[in-house]
Amino acid sequence: MKTLKFKCSLLTDVIINQNAATVGNQASLDFIPGSNFLGIAAGKLYESVSPEDAAVMFHSGKVRFGDAHPAYDSLRSLRVPSAMFYPKLMTPKEMCFISPYYEREKDTLQDGHPYQLKQCRNGFYAFLDNHGIEQKVEKTFAIKSAYDANTRRSKDKQMYGYQSIDKDLNFFFEIAIDDEVPDNLSSLIKDAIVGTNCVGRSRTAQYGLVSISMCDYEDVPSGNAQGDLVLIYADSRLIFLDEYGLPTFQPTAQQLGVDGKIDWFKSQIRTFQYAPWNSTRQSRDMDRCGIEKGSVFVVKKGTKHVPAESQYVGLYQNEGFGKVIYNPDFLKADSNENGKALFTLVDLPKKEKEKVPPIIPNDLLRKYPLLNFLENSKKKEDEITKVYKAVNDFVKKEGKYFFLQGQADEAFASQWGKIRSIAMQCKTKGELLMELFDKRRMKGQESLPDAYLTHGVAEEKWEERGRKDMLKDFIENITKEYVQLAVINLAAEMAKKCRRENDGR
Repeated sequence: MKTLKFKCSLLTDVIINQNAATVGNQASLDFIPGSNFLGIAAGKLYESVSPEDAAVMFHSGKVRFGDAHPAYDSLRSLRVPSAMFYPKLMTPKEMCFISPYYEREKDTLQDGHPYQLKQCRNGFYAFLDNHGIEQKVEKTFAIKSAYDANTRRSKDKQMYGYQSIDKDLNFFFEIAIDDEVPDNLSSLIKDAIVGTNCVGRSRTAQYGLVSISMCDYEDVPSGNAQGDLVLIYADSRLIFLDEYGLPTFQPTAQQLGVDGKIDWFKSQIRTFQYAPWNSTRQSRDMDRCGIEKGSVFVVKKGTKHVPAESQYVGLYQNEGFGKVIYNPDFLKADSNENGKALFTLVDLPKKEKEKVPPIIPNDLLRKYPLLNFLENSKKKEDEITKVYKAVNDFVKKEGKYFFLQGQADEAFASQWGKIRSIAMQCKTKGELLMELFDKRRMKGQESLPDAYLTHGVAEEKWEERGRKDMLKDFIENITKEYVQLAVINLAAEMAKKCRRENDGR
């Protein structure tokens, strides 16, 4: 089997809805299903190749377009295993157990009561050197409105919301191709996938632009069984049919590619159901009922050899369904500590984000003034968005240090109003810092503080609890072009919040 590996960089926000409905709360997936990449290849190749070649590439299951998961350096992350449990009132990063190896009656706290365990369900982790490094997929919710071209305004009663995956994230995915597929078809698929493409919803608007390139990343390999149990981890979603041709949530061990009997008491299975949208027929297909990624099957080992590599099982393998990993190391447990996980879950180390290639190449920006104007407008909008985020973060984190009891709240609201007035008159960051913190006046031979926050009735209150330093740090961290906008907005928000606190709201 040949495996082509790719990196998918999000150039804009991407909408990948959890279902095909258009009414109600629409949440976005935190990964990109393989059907999106199958659609990219089919859209470019389906009409240009023979029906026989199209059947091999897109319908036979011999070419499998895998799901794209968040990237960490050269590792593809995985959904947190459902077999990982952590004690209530703690976090998964403090203590984790692997449920098939955990025995409740053997685990007691100091007061004699056993742990109350909660299941890990959300998030992706890159498993490396006995650590599971969390990969956060940030999302944004936006309210949109349908547009009436005749009246050139928004349509009445046509508002809707979109949740999207934030841009600048990188994902890894694979295309697994059986050896019997001709090399020329593999090359066609690779050429169709690589480049700038669109995925998800609202691709004709502001969403869905991605850049795909070849990338030889690392996958989590299958391992050896621990004891007489075989643990099968669902890397992707799984769909099976029973002997009557109906969807089932209880596949056999043979359908999972191993010999033996599934221990359903120790297995941890989560399920899903959705109806895929077929754009060609403009209708929904039959409901798909399956097992969610991250689920863990526990099989009592049989006589046959357990596969040494991950493989695909079940239905819809061409769309990335069915990938499983056998006995991965991150599901190993310490037998001396009642099933405590050998891997420790940790937060992502802070580092600079990998730069995503620019949407518009520099040579085109120099050649076409309109593109240059649009690029500058986008940069300005991004900076303003950062300003609003900085203001909201300040109000949320440092705002509590400005709220006092009783009449002092209203006094602080007035002081924020004065700061807003000063910011409106100062055109540069230097002038603003001078008026608020650094201005001095001469009294005889003595130089005295004369800035708004360093003398008079305001000085004592702003020195308390480090309030003055908090505001100064906020201003210094804003770029000089947008410092006036930032301080004006911050002062307005803080004044409103102080008044609300004073009213008891």
